[in-house]
Amino acid sequence: MVTYTDMGFGIALAALLICLTDIIFTLMDGHTGKPQNRFYISILAILAVNALTEMVNVATQDNLLTSDSAYLLSRIAKYVYFLSHTLLAPMFYYYISYVVGKRVGTGLRHGTSTGTRSPLRIFLLAVVIVSEAILAVNPLTGWSWYYDADRTFHRAWGEYVIVYFLSAVWIVGSFILVMQSWNILSRNRKRSITVCFMLVEMGIVIQLLSSTMRVEVLMEALGFTGVLLFIENEDDRRNAELGVYNAAAFALDVSAAFRNRIPAHILILRSIRFDRTANTVVSGKTNRDAVSQAVAEYLSTVVRWYHIYSIGHNRFAVVLYHQTNEEVRELSEQIMQRFGRTWHIDASDIYLASRILLVHIPDRAASLEDVRYIAECPIPEQMQERIIADDSLDWIIRRAAVENAVAKGLGNGSFEVYYQPTYTIDRRLHGAEALIRMHDAKMGTIYPDEFIPIAEQLGLIDELDEFVLREVCRFLLTGIPQKYGMDCINVNLSVLECMKEGFAEHISGIVEDAGVHKKLINFEITESVVSRNYKHLSDVIDRLKQEGFLFSIDDYGTGYSNMTTLFSLGADIIKIDKSLLWNAEKSALGMTLLKTSVEMVHEMGKKALMEGVETEAHIRILKELGCDYLQGYYFSKPIPQDAFIELISQETAS
Repeated sequence: MVTYTDMGFGIALAALLICLTDIIFTLMDGHTGKPQNRFYISILAILAVNALTEMVNVATQDNLLTSDSAYLLSRIAKYVYFLSHTLLAPMFYYYISYVVGKRVGTGLRHGTSTGTRSPLRIFLLAVVIVSEAILAVNPLTGWSWYYDADRTFHRAWGEYVIVYFLSAVWIVGSFILVMQSWNILSRNRKRSITVCFMLVEMGIVIQLLSSTMRVEVLMEALGFTGVLLFIENEDDRRNAELGVYNAAAFALDVSAAFRNRIPAHILILRSIRFDRTANTVVSGKTNRDAVSQAVAEYLSTVVRWYHIYSIGHNRFAVVLYHQTNEEVRELSEQIMQRFGRTWHIDASDIYLASRILLVHIPDRAASLEDVRYIAECPIPEQMQERIIADDSLDWIIRRAAVENAVAKGLGNGSFEVYYQPTYTIDRRLHGAEALIRMHDAKMGTIYPDEFIPIAEQLGLIDELDEFVLREVCRFLLTGIPQKYGMDCINVNLSVLECMKEGFAEHISGIVEDAGVHKKLINFEITESVVSRNYKHLSDVIDRLKQEGFLFSIDDYGTGYSNMTTLFSLGADIIKIDKSLLWNAEKSALGMTLLKTSVEMVHEMGKKALMEGVETEAHIRILKELGCDYLQGYYFSKPIPQDAFIELISQETAS
């Protein structure tokens, strides 16, 4: 039997006032557009109805036996209470599912959702319908509650099963959703949800154990007031100036999409700026804040505001769920068409330029870090598309993956030094060229022409060059190269490293610390580098030569260097590019160029090393020309150190 007291009327009134205040505040603050907001308002409305029915029950308690009207009013209040109150737990579950990103809205203001109802969603909806149906027919069945002949209210099995047991199941389900997404929730959301759970559970337990302590609705109202302050308020997620979400909200929501395996299309608007090619005005100075405000306002006309994020200076992201590729492409083209018209900013009509990167997750990006890189990475000048998607986006995604692999490569052991042998013209082992290779655990082999420019951009090329030099020093310390008659090992230097102050001293210190004779190391720089930085490189070469190192000019014949300048450097060996050798086989002019190059090297007092030797015919030609050293696939491709040792040991044995 349930007993109502005067204190119960005050508790119910307090709950009613709290709910009404929260509803009014939510409506005035404009938090009504999202499905999450609507669930929240509905929960408060149900709690308000529950509080009102509690007040009716208290008011009619003393007149049930003497007044038929009071008795009828009490029965109606009970009926409304149970019908509405039973909806609280499932609505709370669905509310939480939106808060943690388990469910999302479609995003478009005018678009169709392609989402389908899963078997689980159909089952949960069926549970709600059946529960409500049982309660709806209770006046006929008395399964959930009943009045005896003395007009005394009694609970029945239905109340314990539907109101308490099923409610507990819904709340446990909500708790599981929260735990699954705990790591991607903000601190405020964690605190608010935790307090809400505690207050709701306390109210249920107290009211279940004591029929006179009617505090469940009040505790729930207090819990959802905390939700209002720290979840519905969203001040920490909003960019107040632009009226859209901020970068922190973008990170949390995209992380939630990955965590909950929800596919999404992300439209990233990049490089929003004054279009100098389209504007007739001379000045390109515009108010950046005004530009961002104008773009944000426009986006809000085609997409619901809570799917728009300001993710950086003049960069926006639009996250769309449950849309087809065609719908998203159509929206992207619509936005680009808008950028083809003037914008009225600061009392002027100007043109703005922008580009859209269209990313589908998880197909085109596997993590939040991938999405962030796409949003920030440089776009190649040769890429002219205004909407970058599909194959055009693959280049950027590939670069993001390679950049990540390079950044972690040294720590992960992804880099290895390979060796390609060099020989004298009579085929005696002369030395080897040390070449860095990369094999990532996830991406496989990444070639130098891809990872070296990225390493230079990341500022890691110094570390890679030092890695190669230290590995070469370790190899030389074994004595194996000297044992098999190798004169030196060639180590490539990057232009960025050579240009740094104190470079020569730093390199010399590494070799000295390793205890290796400097004459065993031959540094290489390319001809193109020499042509651009002659004065500085000349000083570097002179210092390194004074220390005892050897020096080579690589890829001679590919550039247009001043010959006098090139050969005046203190290089010991000039490495002739393979293209001269291969062209020599094809024409008399090619042969003349090769012969002239070898003769010029010798006349300048240098040794000539020919790259790209692949056949016996190549060797015969070079022997006739008097070339000094040979390198190429005829002898060996670049191979790992162990394979290189095996190669030169077999050659010596034979």
